[in-house]
Amino acid sequence: MQQNQLPFAPVRARRRHLVASAAAAACLLLSACGSSAKHVATSTDTALPTPSASPSPNPTDTAKAALLTAYQGFWNTAIQAWSQGSLDGIPINRYAVENADYLIRSGLQYYVSQGLVMRGRPILSPTVSVLNMTAKPYTATITDCIDTTNFYPVDKSTGKPVALTSPEHRHPGTYKARFDVQWWIISGSIDRSRTC
Repeated sequence: MQQNQLPFAPVRARRRHLVASAAAAACLLLSACGSSAKHVATSTDTALPTPSASPSPNPTDTAKAALLTAYQGFWNTAIQAWSQGSLDGIPINRYAVENADYLIRSGLQYYVSQGLVMRGRPILSPTVSVLNMTAKPYTATITDCIDTTNFYPVDKSTGKPVALTSPEHRHPGTYKARFDVQWWIISGSIDRSRTC
């Protein structure tokens, strides 16, 4: 065993000498070997943990959030128009285009012709049921259960609530959307023959 270790002894001595020389040179370059140096880092010192980068947002989650924001904007526009009985000052085309724009306008036209305005707000429970981001333009479908218990028509001149023909207030809705620079609601319908 000793014979096997002998050839490595001179190499070890040279290696120690080289390491010591390298350490001395590094010490001179860094000026850290004076009496004021309190600690010299060694290979056994533990490094401070590097802060982990926050995970990048998932494109699907980002798209869904933007889509639901557009859907809420569509409803806010419709509610505002139907509540004030006009489109004055309402940016109707900010979230609604095509058939969705027509839904807001035709709803308004109906209420005005009947001398009605809406009061309150519907309770929305939207979910993105389809999101197609494989082809452009991106498309999506939102399904909702729209609760109109606290969203009702009143006579514009008297402010009195109008009697409704159906006691049911929760109906499923389906809305289509398209992405073109932003998400747009392009069509929608409420199935009043069913409840949810």
